[in-house]
Amino acid sequence: MSKQFVSLLESALRIYSPSDSEKDISNFLFNTMKDLGFSNIRIDSADNVIGEIGSGNPTLLLCGHMDTVPGELDVKSNNGTLSGRGAVDAKSSLISMISAASSFCNNLPLGRIIVAAVTNEEGNGSGIREFLKSNIMPDFAIFGEPSGIEKITIGYKGRLSLKIICNTPSVHASAPWMSKNAIEELYLIWNDIKNNFPNEHSNHYKQVTACITKIIGGNADNVMPGVCELTCDVRFPYRYESNKILDKIQTIVNENNNNNSDSSYLLEILDSTPAFEASKSSLISRALGRSIIHHLDIKPQFVHKTGTGDMNVLGNSLQIPVVTYGPGNPHLSHTSNENISIDEFLMSIEIYKTAITNLIHLYGQN
Repeated sequence: MSKQFVSLLESALRIYSPSDSEKDISNFLFNTMKDLGFSNIRIDSADNVIGEIGSGNPTLLLCGHMDTVPGELDVKSNNGTLSGRGAVDAKSSLISMISAASSFCNNLPLGRIIVAAVTNEEGNGSGIREFLKSNIMPDFAIFGEPSGIEKITIGYKGRLSLKIICNTPSVHASAPWMSKNAIEELYLIWNDIKNNFPNEHSNHYKQVTACITKIIGGNADNVMPGVCELTCDVRFPYRYESNKILDKIQTIVNENNNNNSDSSYLLEILDSTPAFEASKSSLISRALGRSIIHHLDIKPQFVHKTGTGDMNVLGNSLQIPVVTYGPGNPHLSHTSNENISIDEFLMSIEIYKTAITNLIHLYGQN
C-alpha cells in the first residue's frame, strides 16, 4: 500500500489548486475516497469533499485543506523526497489522513471517522465555514497541517485582515504641492499602526504583529496618486481581544479623517479569526501523543504557531477536543522549496492509524 499512497500524493501535487481554484482536485479527492471504500461521499457547495467510515460514537473528524498558496512548482521525486506546491502545506497531511482512515473502511471497531478535505484555507476560510453549516458534530478532531513528525500543534494566533483606503485629489506629478500623495499618506498611517503595537514579548507567539501584504496605488507615471489601498495582516495571541486592535487602528484612521479636510480614509475588515488553544491533556492529545511515542520512541512536543488555521474556526465554534498534526517542516510552507520526506509521509500514516486505535481504546475506558 505504501507505493499506492505515495502515488496518490504525487498525483495530488500535480493538480495545481490555489485558493478559489480547487474544482479539479476536489473531483480527484472524491474519486480517491470512492476507490478506497469510503461511504456517504459528497461534495458541498464550497467544493469541500467529505467521506465517512463507520457509524455511531465517538465521531472523529480528520480535516485537511486541498488548496495552496499561488505559485506553481514542478513536481519532482529526488533522493527520497517529493517536491511541489502543497508538498508541505498541506497535501501531504491531507493524503496521509485519507490513507490512514481508509485502513479502517472494513474494520472500524467503534464509532465513525469523517474525513473532510476543505477549500480556501489559505484564503478566507470559506471552506471550513461552509463545512460547519452542515451541522456535523464530531466528538474529536485532528487538523492536518505540517507540525513535524514529532510535534503536536495545540495553539494558533488569531488573525485580522484589514484594508485601509486613502482618497485625495489627484494632480499632475509636476505640481505635488497642490495635493497629498495617497501612497505617502497611507505609509504615514502604517507607521502609526506599527508604533501602536510594540513587541513586549521575546516569544513571537505572544506578540501582536502587523505586516503589509499588498499596496495598490497610482495609475500613471506622471500623475500623483489620488487613491491607494493598503492591505495588512495582523496576528494576535490567545486571550488577546481583537477589538483592542481594531479600536486602535480605527482611532488612527479617524484622526487622519478629522485632521485632513482634503483627504478621506476608510477602514475595511476583510477577515477576523480568533486565536485558539487546545488542551494537551484531552483524549485526542493523549491518543496522538501515545502514537508518536509508540512509533518514534520519543516524547512528543506540544507547540504553538504564529499562524492561523482552520483549527481556529472549528475549535472556537464547536469547543471540542482538537489538535493539529502533520508531516513536513512548517518553515518550508509557502516557499519555492516545498518538499516532503517520503519516509516521514509514510510514517505519519502509521501515526494517524495508531492514534485512531488509541482514541477508540481511551474512549471506551471513559
